[in-house]
Order: sequence, then C-alpha cells, then structure tokens
Amino acid sequence: MSSRRSIRIRMESGTIAHVSICSVDGRPVHTRAAKVFVNYLSGDSIAFMTYLKLPVGKRLELHFDLQFHEWHFSLIGQLEAQIWKRDGNQYVYECALQPDSNIRKAIVRALEQTLQRMNPTAAFVHALYRRQETT
Repeated sequence: MSSRRSIRIRMESGTIAHVSICSVDGRPVHTRAAKVFVNYLSGDSIAFMTYLKLPVGKRLELHFDLQFHEWHFSLIGQLEAQIWKRDGNQYVYECALQPDSNIRKAIVRALEQTLQRMNPTAAFVHALYRRQETT
C-alpha cells in the first residue's frame, strides 16, 4: 500500500457508495454500479466492503458515486490492496483516489463536518482537518 498523505476517518455505519468499473487496462468500459459499504475515507483513499472479488492493481479503474449528508462526490480510483475477507463472501479493499486539489479540499471539509457531528468535542482532530484543507 502506498503511504497516505491524508488522515482518514471511519465512516458512519451504513455509508454506501455505488461503484462501477470505468476502465480496464486503460480501455474505457461501462458496467452496472454495485452498492458497497464505505469503511474509511480520506482525501486520497477509500476503503470499502463488497461481495465482489476484484483483481488488485492498476488494471482496473473504479468510479465511486458517494453521497453522505449534504455532500456528493464522483471519484475515480485504483485498487491498492485487498485487506481481508469477511464471512466468506465479503471483501474489504483499499483504493487510491486522485482527486484534483479542489475536490480533495471538499472531501476534507466534508470529513471534518462528519467528524464534528460524530464527536463535537474533538477540537484537536478538527484542527488537523482544517490544516489539511490548506495544503
């Protein structure tokens, strides 16, 4: 796995994204979207759980349609790792995202707001997110 530049947070239970494959080996493809459960999110990575068995590496480029609270993101990423298998039919993957700087800042802002909702007294962590927003 690559080293993360961003702090990531565990998403609230029930956060869902719709994932589809948008290219294989650099060639565009169109697949139906599958629902996945989002475990973690940062400005440059997403970890999700699905029943789909996907090849890890740079062959696949995935499209994530993610909405939580008032935020809606359309993101592209590549699978970096299959973290583990759960209950025999659920796989957890980590995917590297490469949003442009404005989208990355919006993700950080959305995560900061989510964290404030989840734990309004965590001033130190909120300050870290605000500092990341300026980088």
